[in-house]
Amino acid sequence: MSWYPGHIEKAKRQIKDLLRLVNTVVEVRDARAPFATSAYGVDFSRKETIILLNKVDIADEETTKEWVEFFKKQGKRVITTHKDEPRNVFLKKLSFDRLARVLIVGVPNTGKSTIINKLKGKRASSVGAQPGVTKGIQWFSLENGVKIMDTPGILYKNIFSEDLAAKLLLVGSLPVERIEDQRIFERAFDIFAQSIGIESSFNEFFEDFAKKRGLLKKGGVPDIERALMLFFTEVAQGKTGPVSFEHPEDITPVQQEQNQGG
Repeated sequence: MSWYPGHIEKAKRQIKDLLRLVNTVVEVRDARAPFATSAYGVDFSRKETIILLNKVDIADEETTKEWVEFFKKQGKRVITTHKDEPRNVFLKKLSFDRLARVLIVGVPNTGKSTIINKLKGKRASSVGAQPGVTKGIQWFSLENGVKIMDTPGILYKNIFSEDLAAKLLLVGSLPVERIEDQRIFERAFDIFAQSIGIESSFNEFFEDFAKKRGLLKKGGVPDIERALMLFFTEVAQGKTGPVSFEHPEDITPVQQEQNQGG
């Protein structure tokens, strides 16, 4: 995959420097794909780390419970949240020490900016649907003096498998309009179809989807390209209902090793 904005590469270099200024890291992951959305390539193991599974309202509830147990068995601290959770409930879950100096990180589109806004208690940070919308690094303080550092989204430079790229597409961490490899779309659809029990083939599904949505070219020919754009955008936004795209039992030992730093 070639999509990798320069500000994300810069952010990864900065994060390694900024880690010395904090004692706690909150890593925001999408609850629908907690492994795929880990911060590959950055080692947080020397800091107190909280894995924050966000968007649990659009993930499968039972699968999310399995992920929580999976991370707990690894000795990691993990909490869950969603955009409508009250701020006071969310802060109680985090239970920061009053001397905490906290770094918030996450791959694009995991909802990190929404988390930042909730911590601030006001909409002071830009929130948008485009991955990597937050470009600057800022500090702010909570009521009890806890200091929070915001950072841009980070993404592993070399997306090393079709499965990983497909899952990042499904949750919106890779922009659908930048994907040029048809195999990524096909693999993403396979994962989605398996997750909710669709039996249609890729071509059948998207021809039908295009017709139902009125996405047609001249002569009534289904516009598959527009259908792909709309479908994967809606999936990323959770409009297709609660669904999870990976399960703890699917994670290989090699993947676990790659993930240990997160």
